[in-house]
Amino acid sequence: MKLYGDTANLDELREMESMGLLSGVTTNPTILSQQGADAMATLRKITALLPDYPIFAQVTAQDHQGMIEQGKKINTAGSHMVVKIPATNEGLKAIAALRKIGIRTCATAILTSAEALLCSLAGASYVAPYTGQNEQVGFSGIQTLKEIVTILKTADTDTEVLAASIEKPQELAEVAMTGAQIATITYQQMMDVCGRAAPLTGFYVDRFFNDWNRNHCYF
Repeated sequence: MKLYGDTANLDELREMESMGLLSGVTTNPTILSQQGADAMATLRKITALLPDYPIFAQVTAQDHQGMIEQGKKINTAGSHMVVKIPATNEGLKAIAALRKIGIRTCATAILTSAEALLCSLAGASYVAPYTGQNEQVGFSGIQTLKEIVTILKTADTDTEVLAASIEKPQELAEVAMTGAQIATITYQQMMDVCGRAAPLTGFYVDRFFNDWNRNHCYF
């Protein structure tokens, strides 16, 4: 499973990249808005920093024609752009139209396996189920993710599953066990995977260090 960074902050992306964990970048309108009004300028900075990685940016238009026009513009920000389209009826039209002109899309804000199937059949390169928010509407996020992975394999599509809205560090392991190809997490969530266990991990590391020094060992 690949990890994408769910941030548009360049310092955070540099740190995540230095750990050897980053394979792509996802953003949404909220994330981009935190970096300033000019979203295209922010996207170009990200693509300059990580030119070989897929970079995701989401349309804000509500109708399919507006989504298509925004998608075309987003696609000019770099050579590996992916346009995020909401999983709505208008979004399905936009996904189909953008696919015809060679623009990759990610269907986002998916809460059910049926939504994921329709978006895949419409031509989405990726589907992004919200595993965390899924619980709030009466579904099991992990169970729905498993269903989506199974359904898309059965349907024999090329669509990749990108698990989004992960809320707790251990959920990352649960997501990996579903067979999803990608998970996207925030900078803080990536830090928390090891950071939450730091007190006990630190205890063991300190004990090794003290035993080593006490016996005057060296390499």
